[in-house]
Amino acid sequence: MSNFLDKPYVREWVCSASKNYSTHIFGKVGHGVVWSDTRDENNNFLIPLDPVGLVAGINSEPFIMTDGHDPGKPKGQLLESKLFVDEGGRQFVVAIFGYYAGGDLLLFDTLGFDTKASAPIPQRLPELNPDTRVQLAIDPREVDKPWLDQLIAKAEVPIEFLPRSNNAANPALEFITVGLPYVLLVWNPFVTAIASEAGKATYAAFAMWCRSLLVALESRKNPVLEIQAHQDGCQVSFLFRGTSVAKHLAAHESLPKTASGAAQLITNLKKRGMQPQRLVYEFNYEGVIWYPSYAILNDKRIISNSAELIAIDKLPAELSLSFIEGHLVSPLADLVDSCVKSNNHLPERAD
Repeated sequence: MSNFLDKPYVREWVCSASKNYSTHIFGKVGHGVVWSDTRDENNNFLIPLDPVGLVAGINSEPFIMTDGHDPGKPKGQLLESKLFVDEGGRQFVVAIFGYYAGGDLLLFDTLGFDTKASAPIPQRLPELNPDTRVQLAIDPREVDKPWLDQLIAKAEVPIEFLPRSNNAANPALEFITVGLPYVLLVWNPFVTAIASEAGKATYAAFAMWCRSLLVALESRKNPVLEIQAHQDGCQVSFLFRGTSVAKHLAAHESLPKTASGAAQLITNLKKRGMQPQRLVYEFNYEGVIWYPSYAILNDKRIISNSAELIAIDKLPAELSLSFIEGHLVSPLADLVDSCVKSNNHLPERAD
């Protein structure tokens, strides 16, 4: 696709657009073709994305670039893009990317955020909408269909399967993404202030399904489960790695408390004028504790606890996009916010 980049009008746009991102946030600003109308032997697009929608999505909410599609390893952002049509009628999309490595890295500790501070679990939760569902995204080339069918068949909660494509030639990891309303993450058996007994049972059913999913990971090879939810304008992700059922259940048991703490961290960030766009938690299996791996702010800055998280030995020569049902991988929680009646984030605590 390099010939696309050699065209004078493309070089002119790249030069102009790149100047908008010559800041200390990114150590390197580059560019490349992220989509073209190239087709396979069956005349299907190699990357089945709508180019107009792709450009609109990147330009409205920058797409986070990760190492090998791993949501726990951020490397930079797709910052801006444009759709071009060449002299022969070929369509292609060029994007500007920024790589965090070498840029100014903010650290939670030096900023004074106590990421280990606990927050009380809410004792009252809203009634769930009858349409509440789990959204499950898996690349069938990474995770076999029989395993997926069995997982869905045993579910006692509504499951919506969204085909995912990571475009990985030799996938080393099996990525499983689950999207659900944030209030489901903070529920625990001691929460009693729910409008009805049926409402309590619904919360419990979703929690039991999550446990069954964690148990089912034991039969995978190298899974990475990402549970996504939206809280106060921020996508929050909790990552489960590996196949150890005991460790996963320990992480799941502490998830309600951690989700409450994450909501408080989002509030504290906003009070400092640092609106987070994305917040990702990893589980320390030795210390048996969740911790915020990184946060990406609306102004594109990244906060982490380690410079090693964003380090890259060699900048990738090509960019492989991951997408779900024709859209770039983005918060599944955006699609399920409406599942909570009159409330799309964690309710205020009753003191």
